[in-house]
Amino acid sequence: MEFRQILGKILILCGFIYVMTRILITGASRGLGLEFTKQYLDRGDFVIATCRQPEKAKELEKLQKDFGDNLEIEELDVTSEKSKEILYQKLLDKSFEINLLINNAGIISGNEKESSSFGELYKEDFNKVFQVNSVSPILISEKFLPLLKNVSEPKIVNISSMSGSISNRTRSGGYAYSSSKAALNMMTKTLSNELKEMEITVVAIHPGWVKTDMGGENAPLELESSITSIINVIDSLSIADTGKFLDWQRNEVQW
Repeated sequence: MEFRQILGKILILCGFIYVMTRILITGASRGLGLEFTKQYLDRGDFVIATCRQPEKAKELEKLQKDFGDNLEIEELDVTSEKSKEILYQKLLDKSFEINLLINNAGIISGNEKESSSFGELYKEDFNKVFQVNSVSPILISEKFLPLLKNVSEPKIVNISSMSGSISNRTRSGGYAYSSSKAALNMMTKTLSNELKEMEITVVAIHPGWVKTDMGGENAPLELESSITSIINVIDSLSIADTGKFLDWQRNEVQW
Protein backbone atom coordinates (compact mmCIF):
# COMPACT_ATOMS: atom_id res chain seq x y z
CA MET A 1 0.00 0.00 0.00
CA GLU A 2 2.18 2.85 1.27
CA PHE A 3 5.26 1.03 -0.03
CA ARG A 4 3.75 0.75 -3.50
CA GLN A 5 2.81 4.41 -3.55
CA ILE A 6 6.36 5.40 -2.63
CA LEU A 7 7.79 2.97 -5.18
CA GLY A 8 5.49 4.30 -7.88
CA LYS A 9 6.57 7.90 -7.20
CA ILE A 10 10.25 6.91 -7.31
CA LEU A 11 9.79 5.10 -10.62
CA ILE A 12 7.90 8.04 -12.14
CA LEU A 13 10.56 10.51 -10.96
CA CYS A 14 13.24 8.31 -12.50
CA GLY A 15 11.35 8.19 -15.78
CA PHE A 16 10.13 4.62 -15.50
CA ILE A 17 6.61 3.30 -15.88
CA TYR A 18 6.15 0.06 -13.98
CA VAL A 19 3.89 -2.44 -15.72
CA MET A 20 2.09 -4.68 -13.26
CA THR A 21 2.75 -8.39 -13.67
CA ARG A 22 -0.18 -10.75 -13.13
CA ILE A 23 0.86 -13.99 -11.46
CA LEU A 24 -0.90 -17.25 -10.63
CA ILE A 25 0.84 -19.21 -7.86
CA THR A 26 -0.04 -22.71 -6.69
CA GLY A 27 0.66 -23.78 -3.10
CA ALA A 28 0.67 -20.15 -1.96
CA SER A 29 -0.39 -20.55 1.68
CA ARG A 30 3.06 -21.38 3.08
CA GLY A 31 6.76 -21.71 2.34
CA LEU A 32 8.03 -20.68 -1.07
CA GLY A 33 4.56 -19.93 -2.43
CA LEU A 34 3.71 -17.56 0.40
CA GLU A 35 7.01 -15.73 0.07
CA PHE A 36 6.52 -15.39 -3.70
CA THR A 37 3.12 -13.87 -2.94
CA LYS A 38 4.54 -11.41 -0.40
CA GLN A 39 7.38 -10.21 -2.60
CA TYR A 40 5.33 -9.81 -5.75
CA LEU A 41 2.69 -7.86 -3.84
CA ASP A 42 5.36 -5.69 -2.25
CA ARG A 43 6.57 -4.54 -5.63
CA GLY A 44 3.06 -3.75 -6.86
CA ASP A 45 2.08 -6.83 -8.86
CA PHE A 46 -1.27 -8.62 -8.97
CA VAL A 47 -1.26 -12.14 -7.48
CA ILE A 48 -3.77 -14.96 -7.68
CA ALA A 49 -2.67 -16.99 -4.66
CA THR A 50 -4.12 -20.51 -4.64
CA CYS A 51 -4.17 -23.22 -2.00
CA ARG A 52 -6.30 -26.17 -0.93
CA GLN A 53 -7.90 -24.52 2.11
CA PRO A 54 -8.09 -20.72 1.80
CA GLU A 55 -10.18 -20.53 4.98
CA LYS A 56 -7.12 -21.73 6.95
CA ALA A 57 -4.60 -19.53 5.13
CA LYS A 58 -4.19 -16.92 7.87
CA GLU A 59 -1.04 -15.37 6.37
CA LEU A 60 -2.82 -14.82 3.08
CA GLU A 61 -5.72 -13.22 4.92
CA LYS A 62 -3.29 -10.75 6.51
CA LEU A 63 -1.88 -9.90 3.10
CA GLN A 64 -5.40 -9.37 1.79
CA LYS A 65 -5.93 -6.65 4.39
CA ASP A 66 -2.72 -4.92 3.36
CA PHE A 67 -2.92 -5.24 -0.41
CA GLY A 68 -6.65 -5.38 -1.13
CA ASP A 69 -7.52 -5.73 -4.79
CA ASN A 70 -3.98 -6.70 -5.77
CA LEU A 71 -4.46 -10.10 -4.15
CA GLU A 72 -6.99 -12.72 -5.19
CA ILE A 73 -7.10 -15.75 -2.86
CA GLU A 74 -8.59 -18.80 -4.52
CA GLU A 75 -9.17 -22.44 -3.68
CA LEU A 76 -7.24 -24.93 -5.79
CA ASP A 77 -6.48 -28.58 -5.18
CA VAL A 78 -3.93 -29.22 -7.94
CA THR A 79 -4.86 -32.92 -8.09
CA SER A 80 -8.58 -32.27 -8.60
CA GLU A 81 -9.99 -31.82 -12.10
CA LYS A 82 -13.14 -30.27 -10.65
CA SER A 83 -11.16 -27.78 -8.59
CA LYS A 84 -9.09 -26.73 -11.60
CA GLU A 85 -12.18 -26.31 -13.76
CA ILE A 86 -13.98 -24.19 -11.15
CA LEU A 87 -11.03 -21.84 -10.79
CA TYR A 88 -10.42 -21.62 -14.52
CA GLN A 89 -14.04 -20.69 -15.21
CA LYS A 90 -13.98 -18.15 -12.40
CA LEU A 91 -10.90 -16.42 -13.82
CA LEU A 92 -12.33 -16.60 -17.32
CA ASP A 93 -15.58 -14.99 -16.17
CA LYS A 94 -13.54 -12.14 -14.66
CA SER A 95 -11.57 -11.78 -17.93
CA PHE A 96 -8.31 -12.38 -16.06
CA GLU A 97 -5.10 -12.85 -18.02
CA ILE A 98 -1.79 -13.85 -16.46
CA ASN A 99 1.80 -13.10 -17.41
CA LEU A 100 3.32 -15.72 -15.17
CA LEU A 101 2.29 -19.14 -13.88
CA ILE A 102 4.36 -20.50 -10.99
CA ASN A 103 3.75 -24.20 -10.41
CA ASN A 104 5.02 -24.27 -6.84
CA ALA A 105 2.75 -26.75 -5.02
CA GLY A 106 4.71 -29.80 -3.92
CA ILE A 107 5.03 -32.45 -1.23
CA ILE A 108 8.01 -34.42 0.04
CA SER A 109 6.11 -37.69 0.58
CA GLY A 110 2.69 -39.26 0.74
CA ASN A 111 2.26 -38.14 4.33
CA GLU A 112 3.66 -34.70 3.32
CA LYS A 113 6.16 -34.71 6.22
CA GLU A 114 8.97 -37.20 5.77
CA SER A 115 10.21 -39.60 3.11
CA SER A 116 9.92 -43.35 3.53
CA SER A 117 13.18 -45.31 3.71
CA PHE A 118 14.10 -48.22 1.48
CA GLY A 119 12.38 -51.27 2.92
CA GLU A 120 9.35 -49.18 3.89
CA LEU A 121 8.28 -47.92 0.47
CA TYR A 122 4.63 -47.88 -0.53
CA LYS A 123 2.99 -47.61 -3.94
CA GLU A 124 0.42 -45.16 -2.57
CA ASP A 125 3.22 -42.83 -1.46
CA PHE A 126 4.68 -42.71 -4.97
CA ASN A 127 1.25 -42.20 -6.52
CA LYS A 128 0.45 -39.17 -4.36
CA VAL A 129 3.88 -37.54 -4.74
CA PHE A 130 3.88 -37.96 -8.51
CA GLN A 131 0.34 -36.63 -8.80
CA VAL A 132 1.23 -33.44 -6.92
CA ASN A 133 4.84 -32.85 -8.01
CA SER A 134 4.96 -34.15 -11.59
CA VAL A 135 1.53 -34.59 -13.16
CA SER A 136 -0.26 -31.56 -11.70
CA PRO A 137 2.14 -28.89 -13.04
CA ILE A 138 1.71 -30.05 -16.63
CA LEU A 139 -2.07 -30.34 -16.27
CA ILE A 140 -2.30 -26.93 -14.57
CA SER A 141 -0.23 -25.45 -17.41
CA GLU A 142 -2.52 -27.06 -19.97
CA LYS A 143 -5.68 -25.86 -18.22
CA PHE A 144 -4.64 -22.24 -17.71
CA LEU A 145 -2.75 -21.83 -21.00
CA PRO A 146 -5.53 -19.72 -22.59
CA LEU A 147 -4.95 -17.06 -19.91
CA LEU A 148 -1.29 -16.77 -21.01
CA LYS A 149 -1.75 -16.65 -24.77
CA ASN A 150 -2.46 -12.97 -25.33
CA VAL A 151 -0.03 -11.31 -22.92
CA SER A 152 3.46 -9.93 -23.38
CA GLU A 153 6.36 -12.31 -22.59
CA PRO A 154 4.32 -15.07 -20.91
CA LYS A 155 6.22 -17.47 -18.65
CA ILE A 156 5.65 -20.78 -16.90
CA VAL A 157 7.98 -21.57 -14.01
CA ASN A 158 8.03 -25.03 -12.45
CA ILE A 159 9.65 -25.18 -9.02
CA SER A 160 11.91 -28.20 -9.25
CA SER A 161 14.83 -29.35 -7.11
CA MET A 162 18.46 -30.37 -7.35
CA SER A 163 17.12 -33.69 -6.05
CA GLY A 164 15.65 -34.19 -9.51
CA SER A 165 19.05 -33.90 -11.21
CA ILE A 166 20.15 -37.41 -12.17
CA SER A 167 23.67 -36.19 -13.06
CA ASN A 168 24.18 -34.69 -9.59
CA ARG A 169 22.67 -37.57 -7.60
CA THR A 170 25.15 -38.83 -5.01
CA ARG A 171 22.97 -39.88 -2.06
CA SER A 172 20.40 -42.57 -1.39
CA GLY A 173 16.81 -42.24 -0.16
CA GLY A 174 14.05 -39.81 -1.09
CA TYR A 175 12.90 -42.08 -3.87
CA ALA A 176 9.43 -40.64 -4.45
CA TYR A 177 10.39 -36.96 -4.14
CA SER A 178 13.57 -37.13 -6.22
CA SER A 179 12.07 -39.18 -9.01
CA SER A 180 8.99 -36.92 -9.10
CA LYS A 181 11.22 -33.88 -9.61
CA ALA A 182 13.19 -35.67 -12.33
CA ALA A 183 9.85 -36.38 -14.01
CA LEU A 184 8.86 -32.72 -13.60
CA ASN A 185 12.08 -31.72 -15.35
CA MET A 186 11.16 -33.89 -18.34
CA MET A 187 7.65 -32.41 -18.33
CA THR A 188 9.21 -28.93 -18.33
CA LYS A 189 11.56 -29.66 -21.22
CA THR A 190 8.82 -31.25 -23.30
CA LEU A 191 6.36 -28.44 -22.58
CA SER A 192 8.97 -25.86 -23.57
CA ASN A 193 9.18 -27.54 -27.00
CA GLU A 194 5.37 -27.57 -27.22
CA LEU A 195 4.97 -23.86 -26.48
CA LYS A 196 8.07 -22.38 -28.09
CA GLU A 197 6.26 -21.30 -31.25
CA MET A 198 3.79 -19.40 -29.04
CA GLU A 199 6.80 -17.68 -27.45
CA ILE A 200 5.86 -18.87 -23.98
CA THR A 201 9.00 -19.35 -21.90
CA VAL A 202 8.98 -22.52 -19.79
CA VAL A 203 11.70 -23.29 -17.25
CA ALA A 204 12.38 -25.40 -14.17
CA ILE A 205 14.02 -23.66 -11.21
CA HIS A 206 15.84 -25.16 -8.23
CA PRO A 207 15.25 -22.77 -5.29
CA GLY A 208 18.20 -24.01 -3.25
CA TRP A 209 18.03 -25.79 0.10
CA VAL A 210 15.74 -23.35 1.87
CA LYS A 211 14.58 -23.01 5.48
CA THR A 212 10.92 -24.00 5.16
CA ASP A 213 8.71 -26.68 6.67
CA MET A 214 9.91 -28.96 3.88
CA GLY A 215 13.55 -27.86 3.85
CA GLY A 216 14.00 -27.91 7.62
CA GLU A 217 15.87 -25.69 10.05
CA ASN A 218 19.30 -26.95 8.95
CA ALA A 219 18.90 -25.53 5.45
CA PRO A 220 21.57 -22.90 4.72
CA LEU A 221 19.44 -20.57 2.58
CA GLU A 222 16.95 -18.10 4.03
CA LEU A 223 13.49 -18.11 2.44
CA GLU A 224 13.40 -14.39 1.63
CA SER A 225 16.83 -14.52 -0.01
CA SER A 226 15.93 -17.51 -2.18
CA ILE A 227 12.70 -15.99 -3.46
CA THR A 228 14.25 -12.56 -4.11
CA SER A 229 16.90 -14.27 -6.23
CA ILE A 230 14.36 -16.42 -8.08
CA ILE A 231 12.21 -13.39 -8.90
CA ASN A 232 15.29 -11.69 -10.35
CA VAL A 233 15.92 -14.79 -12.46
CA ILE A 234 12.30 -14.88 -13.65
CA ASP A 235 12.43 -11.18 -14.57
CA SER A 236 15.51 -11.84 -16.70
CA LEU A 237 14.04 -14.77 -18.64
CA SER A 238 13.34 -14.57 -22.36
CA ILE A 239 12.27 -17.12 -24.94
CA ALA A 240 15.97 -17.85 -25.48
CA ASP A 241 15.96 -19.48 -22.03
CA THR A 242 13.00 -21.76 -22.60
CA GLY A 243 13.60 -25.39 -21.69
CA LYS A 244 16.38 -24.67 -19.20
CA PHE A 245 16.86 -26.05 -15.69
CA LEU A 246 18.22 -23.17 -13.59
CA ASP A 247 18.97 -22.55 -9.94
CA TRP A 248 18.10 -19.49 -7.85
CA GLN A 249 21.34 -17.81 -8.94
CA ARG A 250 20.64 -18.42 -12.65
CA ASN A 251 23.23 -21.16 -12.99
CA GLU A 252 22.22 -23.98 -15.32
CA VAL A 253 21.70 -27.29 -13.52
CA GLN A 254 22.58 -30.59 -15.16
CA TRP A 255 19.63 -32.82 -15.90
